[in-house]
Amino acid sequence: MTYRTILYSIEEDPAAESHIDYAANLARFCEGRLVGVGCHRPSPYPSDGAVAFVAGDPLTIELREAEEAALARESVFLQRCHLAGLATAEAIRDNSTPTFAVVANALFADLVVMPQPSPDLQAYGEHRGRAEAILQQSPRPVLMLPYAGRFESQTGPVLVAWDGSAGAGRAASAALPLLRRASAVHLVQVFDPGKEDATMLEPDLKRAATWLGGHGVKVKTELLANSLPVGQALLSEGADRGVQLFVMGAWGRSRLVERVLGGATRTMVESMTAPVLFTH
Repeated sequence: MTYRTILYSIEEDPAAESHIDYAANLARFCEGRLVGVGCHRPSPYPSDGAVAFVAGDPLTIELREAEEAALARESVFLQRCHLAGLATAEAIRDNSTPTFAVVANALFADLVVMPQPSPDLQAYGEHRGRAEAILQQSPRPVLMLPYAGRFESQTGPVLVAWDGSAGAGRAASAALPLLRRASAVHLVQVFDPGKEDATMLEPDLKRAATWLGGHGVKVKTELLANSLPVGQALLSEGADRGVQLFVMGAWGRSRLVERVLGGATRTMVESMTAPVLFTH
């Protein structure tokens, strides 16, 4: 198993160059192709009959500027792929909604790579909502890259968050190409010692380790007693171990519930310190 086709979300991103480099290096390592998808509609686009064709019409100007910005982002994408020595790269345009553009094209890929929404963006709230929607709707695993810092896609310690759920199992399976080349794989289950019994959790954690071992992945298991919210506990553990990649299921509860009560997915989307591979 490997990622023969990687879909990259071309969007407004202050750290676009480093993110594209990461995706291009990953595609090259996997001997796969990298496809960038951008969402923008052609200009002019009618707002109210012929009014939109008047040169000074506000909507015409706005759409033209959006088109120019999208073309510039596509140009950067192709330039960085060329500099990375990636011959099999292309940029495609999908003029549906930004979320649907990624979700629909993900059907024809093995992995989606996209940036973490940057708080420096003026439309941060819109970008964050889009990222959350893609995590929930994508038919393929999503690898989200932090807006700050540079990370290597080839090696480095990986933390796999385990909780015995179907989402955790799917995430670990989707991450196998990355786990096989990691310098270390930590299979970690966070539990609240005041509410859960470690002896009841340990057998399934060991079974998960045996399953991964059958795929050529050597893992170190750990039951982590921590009363902090799971997301915060994972980030703390990742910092202690110098983790270069997190692997986890997304939206174990509904997005609405996680927004109200908080949740690991929400915490990681907001505060990730290394790339995170999510599956829903």
